[in-house]
Amino acid sequence: MTKHFVLLSLFAWTLAATLPSIALAEMETAGEQPGEQSKTAGSNPAASLMPLTLALPGPPLDNGHVDLEKVGRERMARMFSNRVNSRIGRYLNAAMESQDEDPKEGLRLIRKLNPKRLNAMERASVFRIEAMLSYATGDLDATIEGFRKVLAEDIMPVRQDISLRFNIAQLLASLYRWEDAIVALYDWFRWTPVPDPAAFYLLGIANYQLGNSALAIVNTQMALALSEQPKEGWLQLLAALYIQGGDYANATPVFERLVVLFPKKAYWVQLGLIYGAQDDYRASLAVQQVAYAQGFLTQDKELRRLARSYLYADLPHPAARILEKGLAEGQIEEKPASLELLANSWIAAREFEKSLPPLRLAAKVAENGDLYVRLGQVYLQREEWSLAAARFEDALDKGDLKRTGNAMLLRGIAYYNDNQSFRAKSSFIEATGHEKTRKDAEQWLDHIEREAKAS
Repeated sequence: MTKHFVLLSLFAWTLAATLPSIALAEMETAGEQPGEQSKTAGSNPAASLMPLTLALPGPPLDNGHVDLEKVGRERMARMFSNRVNSRIGRYLNAAMESQDEDPKEGLRLIRKLNPKRLNAMERASVFRIEAMLSYATGDLDATIEGFRKVLAEDIMPVRQDISLRFNIAQLLASLYRWEDAIVALYDWFRWTPVPDPAAFYLLGIANYQLGNSALAIVNTQMALALSEQPKEGWLQLLAALYIQGGDYANATPVFERLVVLFPKKAYWVQLGLIYGAQDDYRASLAVQQVAYAQGFLTQDKELRRLARSYLYADLPHPAARILEKGLAEGQIEEKPASLELLANSWIAAREFEKSLPPLRLAAKVAENGDLYVRLGQVYLQREEWSLAAARFEDALDKGDLKRTGNAMLLRGIAYYNDNQSFRAKSSFIEATGHEKTRKDAEQWLDHIEREAKAS
């Protein structure tokens, strides 16, 4: 048997891979705020094994370590006086050979043996093989029971005993019996002079599932501290725990290690989001730039986020180029918001001519007339008065504006500069009907009146 029963060890890594991805996805979909995982607890019939409080980060220093040398000597003596009979050995070998092809047949065969007529070593061997055959059939409860029967015989070599205890903890965790798994792990720690980091990792998962996030963090930190090379899943779990608690400061160095050791898209994206959540927009932009250069940012929301980061940093030209390329290659959808963002990027870059095509298209497909107002403002900047006035008319015709009075005021300004005083005056009169534009509209009307008297 290898250390920690190879078939069972797959459980821990599979479970860990799911937990961080859920928490990280919540940060994306809930306004970059962490969510909460559901908590699942099981019964605790084995609590008498270790009279410990479960709210502990790990086994206490005085948890009564087993004297392994003494136990090893005692068991060696028992093994010599409890040898496996050759006939029993043939049954055991035959049962084991059926493990892959027909484990149920192996169980039927090995259950022909009467434990009461066997010695301690024979019984332990029967229980061990019976447990492994039960595992092969998917009966995890029977597997746990079988391993515990093996331990009760108090005769197996110490190394195998330690492995079985860890297997029991893994199996209990795979059944979501988290409290029982913690008890089993604490029992295992008593038999382990040098704790395996995998045990602290599993303890972290159990505490996470029980809602003990602070303890889960301590457990996972211990697993990483004991490991020569940090495992990806362990860093994932620790990062997810920090994000769930909104502790972005501590999550940051974890993701920084992830992008260096395991440079995957998800980690680059999350690192950029975490910097942004801490208002470190310069670092967020730098991370997004590196991710984009590596070809990781390909989705609509990722590219638009990068463009907005460029705009926030007063770098409108790269923002516009990112958006133009994404739209041309179909990575960004031609929606009003995306087209407006492109237009705003060109406007910020003082490239008014380039802002017009996307803004025209966005205004045409938008549900309200606000983008026509924006388009009219660009024409005002370019002093193309008649085109500006026409776009403000389009905005008012389409309606559902955020600031209707403002559109009327701007339309009046466009008509005034286009030497259409009558239309300008009508627009300003309409604008006086809106509280926020009344004062400015009245000033324009006074100005037109004074000009008329002077002429």
